[in-house]
Amino acid sequence: MSDDTITVVDLFAGAGGLSTGLVKAIIDTNAQTIAREAGLEADAITMDHTRVHWWLTQNVELHAVNHWEPAIATHEQNHPWAEHYHAKIEELHPPDVVEPGEVDLLVGGPSCTHHSRARGGKPVQEQKRASGWHVLHWIEHLQPDHLLLENVPEFRKWAPIVDGKSTQDGSIFQRWVGMLEALGYSVLYDQEDDAYGTVLNAADYGEAQSRKRLFIMASQDTRPTEPEPTHVDEDPDKPDRRTAAAIIDWSDLGDSLWTRDLENPRVQPLAKSTMARIAEGIRRHCDDRLEPLADALEEIGKDELRDLRDHIVPAADAATVAAVVDRPFLVRIPSGRTALTTPSIVKYYGTSTVTPIDAPLDTVTSDGNHHALSSPETFCLRQQSGGVPPSTDRPLPTVATKGAIGMARATATPLVKPRNGAHRGLHSNPLYEADSRPLHTVTARNHDGHLVTPTLIHYSHGGALRDPTSDVLPTVATEKGGAFALSNPIVQPFIDEYYGNARANALDDPLPTVPTKDRFALCVPEVFPFGLDVRYRMLEPHELKQAQGFPESYELAGSTKEDITEQIGNAVPVNLARALARHLLTSETPSLATFGGGVTADPDAEVPEYSEVISDD
Repeated sequence: MSDDTITVVDLFAGAGGLSTGLVKAIIDTNAQTIAREAGLEADAITMDHTRVHWWLTQNVELHAVNHWEPAIATHEQNHPWAEHYHAKIEELHPPDVVEPGEVDLLVGGPSCTHHSRARGGKPVQEQKRASGWHVLHWIEHLQPDHLLLENVPEFRKWAPIVDGKSTQDGSIFQRWVGMLEALGYSVLYDQEDDAYGTVLNAADYGEAQSRKRLFIMASQDTRPTEPEPTHVDEDPDKPDRRTAAAIIDWSDLGDSLWTRDLENPRVQPLAKSTMARIAEGIRRHCDDRLEPLADALEEIGKDELRDLRDHIVPAADAATVAAVVDRPFLVRIPSGRTALTTPSIVKYYGTSTVTPIDAPLDTVTSDGNHHALSSPETFCLRQQSGGVPPSTDRPLPTVATKGAIGMARATATPLVKPRNGAHRGLHSNPLYEADSRPLHTVTARNHDGHLVTPTLIHYSHGGALRDPTSDVLPTVATEKGGAFALSNPIVQPFIDEYYGNARANALDDPLPTVPTKDRFALCVPEVFPFGLDVRYRMLEPHELKQAQGFPESYELAGSTKEDITEQIGNAVPVNLARALARHLLTSETPSLATFGGGVTADPDAEVPEYSEVISDD
């Protein structure tokens, strides 16, 4: 690319996914020039930097068109240096927007709702699919050097409508592509699919979302090719795909499944169908020991939940502990306690002493289930400013209610869960240290001796579980309330997909396609000594926009959450657009037009209306 002004037209600009990706691509390919003119280091350049914005105003002419006020307002807030047109594209005369022959790149995402398979068997209307022809009108008048258009894969099946349904033979799409070629463009052809355009997955290009879309790439002087994926799980030379865990705000785990409607009067108890999906998520992503909880949730509807709350059984008078733990806490370790510094054997019967592993094992009984191996553990403490807690012989710094994570290494104490821990649905006796008192008499119903080993959950970079005794803690960051937490090893957060053929989705996979409505919820099962619960909340716009690749600082206009979510769902994924635009603008693969071949469009010729093109069908 040259240092001359780059002129871009973004039709159907929406919230600015294509525009933002394009700007990032321009910054990528002009980093040295921008750094020199703006006085920045090349590796410090971001599109949010004030001096980079100044360079864009001087070197990039961006024209954005959209008919929806909230979307055009969002685009204007984030790209104030661009020219904005609050109108439908068919209401504007292209030469009034930009000088013909001066456009380097025309991009856009024509309406896809009446092409998408999401409509099922609903009737479709040809006038709702006419935006593809309007795009041709702009191309015919402006003759841009390159084209980048996005749609659903079903766009390839664009065909005449009979009795409200498309014949899906792709005949109109073929004529549409033929007219692009008649205007002098080389259109990307996918040899594998044996069709024009290419279907790409946003997850392969750095988005935390698995979203497949069709991209039509065309150029006048070069032959377009598709870019290589930038994120591949199995390639050691490329970063892994980003996961849903990477965009979750882990400072907000949601409200209790049992009381969320009491805490927020605007929400209702979850429907039975939602409870069933949560139950399936627990079965998929949690330990088999939570199967009874999943079975119970599957049968609980709104009425059953209200009935349970109306008939709460009071705690027993003799209860020593009755509490719900929902935040980290510190426990004082009495001085003089013998530390378990080596693996040990815990007995589930008799005097319940702790035996070193280098000593003879006590008598093994017939069922062989009265001994367990215990070992020292490592745990994490949330600590202000991300600092590591000091040694035990120094005062602890001020503890705040929020902060980053510190790592503390200490000797773990095996805890035993009493057989009478549960009483009338509540836990009446606390856990106790395995070497602090004898175990109760062993019977068929005695469950004393269950040991809990904490697991470190890494919420970012895939949300992987880590062994705190062997794994080195990754870099600790302060964003989003911290990136690590201790968890019971039998549970794992997951995403509830709230529509269609809904299912539970793992956090170490990319998020499914982000739609235009609230459709994803975070589910955080909790298992602790005093009860079972599930935290539940819908994903928020600031999380969904990052799944689409928008920067965290990207501002979204709109008076309601619905307006904002719709903008996000309609957007083209930013990093995918970035890869496509960069590849398209820097490609040097020659086409027939490079050597004077192909069809040269008559600038005064008129592109026929779509009704004329399909009249014989």
